[in-house]
Amino acid sequence: MILKRTLLPFILIFSLQAFAQQESYKIELEIKGYEDSVAYLGYHFGTKKYLQDTSLIAKGGKVTFDGNKVLKPGVYFLYSPKFYMEFVVDEQNFSISTQMDDNYGAMIVKNSKSNEQFRDFQQLMIAHQQHVREMTQILDSTSTKADSAVVLQQLGEINLKNEQARDSMEVAYQGSFVAELLFLMNLKPDFHFEGDSLSVEQRREQYYQYKHNYFGELNFNSEGLLRTPIFDAKINEYLDKVTIQNPDSVIASVDFLLQKSEKNEELYRYLLVTFFQKYQNHKIMGMDKVFVHLANQYYLKGKAPWADEAMLKELKDEMVFHQDNQIGNKAPQIYFQDTLGVTQNLYAIKDDYVILYFYSPTCGHCKKKTPVLKQVYDELDGKAEVVAVCTDTDAAKWKEFIKELDLDWLNYADLGHRSNFRVQYNVRSTPVLYILDKDKQIIAKKLDVEQVKGFIEEQIRRESAKDLTN
Repeated sequence: MILKRTLLPFILIFSLQAFAQQESYKIELEIKGYEDSVAYLGYHFGTKKYLQDTSLIAKGGKVTFDGNKVLKPGVYFLYSPKFYMEFVVDEQNFSISTQMDDNYGAMIVKNSKSNEQFRDFQQLMIAHQQHVREMTQILDSTSTKADSAVVLQQLGEINLKNEQARDSMEVAYQGSFVAELLFLMNLKPDFHFEGDSLSVEQRREQYYQYKHNYFGELNFNSEGLLRTPIFDAKINEYLDKVTIQNPDSVIASVDFLLQKSEKNEELYRYLLVTFFQKYQNHKIMGMDKVFVHLANQYYLKGKAPWADEAMLKELKDEMVFHQDNQIGNKAPQIYFQDTLGVTQNLYAIKDDYVILYFYSPTCGHCKKKTPVLKQVYDELDGKAEVVAVCTDTDAAKWKEFIKELDLDWLNYADLGHRSNFRVQYNVRSTPVLYILDKDKQIIAKKLDVEQVKGFIEEQIRRESAKDLTN
């Protein structure tokens, strides 16, 4: 009993010391020739870099970073105005010694298997880049096509050997953070069909398998993914190059990535916020459907716990302007009056294509664009009808504008506020333009007037091609 009482405080103290060591980091760096006064420890996060710690530089280029916390794994860097070097944080206590003019070639690592692997990888890439530079210089100096072909073949062989070496490293380092880094680097969109005379269904199945397996066994629960300089780029590559660029396909990819990351709170939040911003004002027409999907299925369904009530209310109010006018939807009905005051409606118009044009006679931009649309309308020569809806309530100015520009298309206005087109068609500025097919389905939105003629003619060509194959 006396022995146990004597040992108990010792065991308790030892346990507390071990716990304290686990909850701290200490990184010792020695860079020979390093003469700055202050050094910074930073890390990659998505597309940005953040500061983690600072330290004075001691004699001999010695720098120590330490703190009472655990650093999350990732690619970190030592920085000062005269020097920059990347390394990996996976272990919490390690040291690196190197030279300022040969970071990885002269590097000696202690207590960090990850940084030994990272160093070896960097040495491979530096040697490869040097070899490529040498071959490029030879290529620039060649004078015949035959010589150039030989050099290009050698360059291809060099690149292939480098890829094979990286693949071998990835296998050898399996299960480590550096292996995850190598996997990301080796990802590239290079899909091709396997087999001749494949049916449409077989091609579709091959593509979906490729897309579904693109990230392989990558661990989306890894805390280090976001702290690499390439993860964000690979996610965008998957969305922009691997995924077919239509809204429904992108929505499927976005849902897939969010589902993969839902157990990694930090990564899930980063991806959802990034996707939300990416598709809010996307350059490709119709991609706002992805934005609407993210708002409705994630933010407004409580799957973004960081969003406060004020943001959610603002978002809910904003969604009212987007719900009804997505490409693929049937255009909302509009009741309006013609210049004689007779009530008309959108669904009564039977043309194959309808250019629905919202404008204001007092809008400076409308004054420039409306004559251009008039020229397009004349050139289409009956292939499409323009339904021009005046958003103002001043009938005199509206009719004067029509007469001044000789607008011989269908001229309407909602002088009595019978329709809710401003909300249903998101008309908060002018001009706004939609294109509808014969079934009043929205097939284009917010095109510039200069793009209208080409778009409609392309639609007509596609329909003609369908008729010939049926």
